Amino acid sequence: MNDRRKKHPLNLFRGTLRMKMLTLFLCLIAIPLSLQGMITYSKFSTSTEERTSEYTAQIVYQINRNLDRNMEEMKRLSLMPLYDNSVLSILRELRSNTQAPPYLSTEKRQKMTLYISSLSYSRPEVRGIQIMSQNGMIFSNLDPSSIKSQVNWSEEAWYVRVIEGNGASVIIPSHQPGYYVDSSEEQYFSVARLLREPNTNVPLGIIKIDMKMEMIDEILTNMPFTKEGSLIIVNQQNELFFEKRENEKTPGYRTLLQETDRLKSPRAEKTMWLQGQRYLLIDNESASTGLKVISIIPVDSLLKDSNALRSFTILIAAIFLVVAGGLASYFAYSLSKPLVQLKEKMLQVEHGHFHERVPVASEDEIGKLSEQFNHMVEEINRLVNEVYVISLREREAELAALQSQIHPHFIYNTLEAINMMAIRAGNFDVSDMVSSLGKLMRYTVERGAGFVTLAQELESLTSYVRIQQTRLGDRLLVEMDVDEAILDTPIPKLLLQPLIENAIYHGIERQENGGTIWLTVARVDQDVLISVRDDGKGMTHAALTRLRSIVSIPFHQNESSNSQGTGTALRNINQRTTLLYGEGYNLLMDSHAGQGSIFSLRIPLENEKRAMRHVQSLASGR
Repeated sequence: MNDRRKKHPLNLFRGTLRMKMLTLFLCLIAIPLSLQGMITYSKFSTSTEERTSEYTAQIVYQINRNLDRNMEEMKRLSLMPLYDNSVLSILRELRSNTQAPPYLSTEKRQKMTLYISSLSYSRPEVRGIQIMSQNGMIFSNLDPSSIKSQVNWSEEAWYVRVIEGNGASVIIPSHQPGYYVDSSEEQYFSVARLLREPNTNVPLGIIKIDMKMEMIDEILTNMPFTKEGSLIIVNQQNELFFEKRENEKTPGYRTLLQETDRLKSPRAEKTMWLQGQRYLLIDNESASTGLKVISIIPVDSLLKDSNALRSFTILIAAIFLVVAGGLASYFAYSLSKPLVQLKEKMLQVEHGHFHERVPVASEDEIGKLSEQFNHMVEEINRLVNEVYVISLREREAELAALQSQIHPHFIYNTLEAINMMAIRAGNFDVSDMVSSLGKLMRYTVERGAGFVTLAQELESLTSYVRIQQTRLGDRLLVEMDVDEAILDTPIPKLLLQPLIENAIYHGIERQENGGTIWLTVARVDQDVLISVRDDGKGMTHAALTRLRSIVSIPFHQNESSNSQGTGTALRNINQRTTLLYGEGYNLLMDSHAGQGSIFSLRIPLENEKRAMRHVQSLASGR
């Protein structure tokens, strides 16, 4: 039972009921609060990320569309010279002019300058528009002093791109042109095109439109942009066009190149870790220009409101938990106090104090339980006094009545007269049998305490055995194996004789050839083990089961079905030892048909004092 109780799931949490109730209350409060806070924070954070992702995607898309419009306008401007015959004629003239340096009249120069200036009119985002002839002469809308008249185009990095474009518009990422006279390191991005003869496709020159970086800044002016984030614009070759970082710690173009392949995989996850921090990356690529706009926003900046909500939730939860803990402690103490009192009273009752009562302070289930406990203790006290004490007194009265009906001296004198007559007649067997019967009668009806020494019990048993051997002759053999060290041990009177008698009448006597009875008395630990075994007739399993049920019936109950009195002596032995020493000291039986039977029982050493204390505690009800 103890093993089952330890393995039961409800017993895995050990502690007092008060602690269990307090823990339960706190868990019922803390767990829902924690789950609600975590779910709310998670939902709010996820929603914030999703809304920011959608909003940023719209912004990035709009930035790219604005860039597309500007780039398309620049591409359109780069086609304009091909529709002006005067410009084409000047470029043809310069292409066929082999002079070094090439010569062009002032009128034609002015015409080219005016034409280019008309293209850049009202376009503040344009730094300069340059038309370069095939022989190296350059025309621009800028002041002649700010631009070189002759340039070796093959040394320019962008030149190869334009030639490879073969007449198509080419968008050149941020660079520093070599044809400007000033030595500033200002960067520009450009739209350039190779100009070809409309009919023959013969190259006539190059038009290059340089745009200021402020153009993109103007596009971003009306676009909300987080201070903690950055914006990057690259082309299809992942070359940097533009980069804006409000915070130098925010990852930019170089970080994306070094730590990730995001520039090569625009459809990757929206969030990624950069420099040990989680960022939200949103990109959009233009189908017409091939430019890709990438927005990088730290997730922590998005979750500022979420973190504030989380801190507020934790604070409120902590306050609620403290208040709930106080209330839980109060209610746990109030609910468990009567149960603790009930437990203490039960311990007192367990030690035999049947006059204890529990105060009933409420009308709830605990109050009803206390009332039932008080009724139960009263009933136990009544039963102990009425059943145990009255039964003991009835047995004492019956024994006294029996002793008073037969005068001991009359019996002893009569047996002595018979003994003398047998001796005079020479019938010594009869004399021996009468003498043994006298000793047995004297031992049986003698008044005094209910305990004798083991030696006295064995002496009486020897007289009884001698009578039975005289009656049965060689058919009965009794062997006794007794530990002499325990001969002075007190045992209940008439404990062994009923066991031997049962073995004779139900085992040996019914066999034609008789049999043997073995009596063993030995010390085992702090107990005396008594065993009576015979090789008699034995019992079937059904008979043994019925005998066990008869022997186990309490002495204050009548066994009406046992009309022949079978097992009465064994039942009395079992009830006496159980009453004297407790439930652990009862009679054990085993038997097989045709193989004999064995009856054994244990009694504790120094059992007289223990038995008296046990009986007195039952009788007094304390």
